[in-house]
Amino acid sequence: MAKHTLDARGRACPMPIVELMRTMQTMTDGDTVEVMANDRAFPADVTAWCKKTSNTLVSLTLSASLVDEGVDHIAVVKKGAA
Repeated sequence: MAKHTLDARGRACPMPIVELMRTMQTMTDGDTVEVMANDRAFPADVTAWCKKTSNTLVSLTLSASLVDEGVDHIAVVKKGAA
């Protein structure tokens, strides 16, 4: 299982999800991607997108230690159902 990273900082809705979709197309079932984003809508968007697409939202955190670096949210998404 491969691990991927997606830096979606500075991109407004819906671009973090669009970029996540593009990344997921290159992945195989069971692979994970860590998405860094600072768009306010991202937590709700990634949660809804995972439910709609039957992918697994492994975790979603507010990264207070990285806010100074422009990262507010870090989501880990696994391709495929749990």
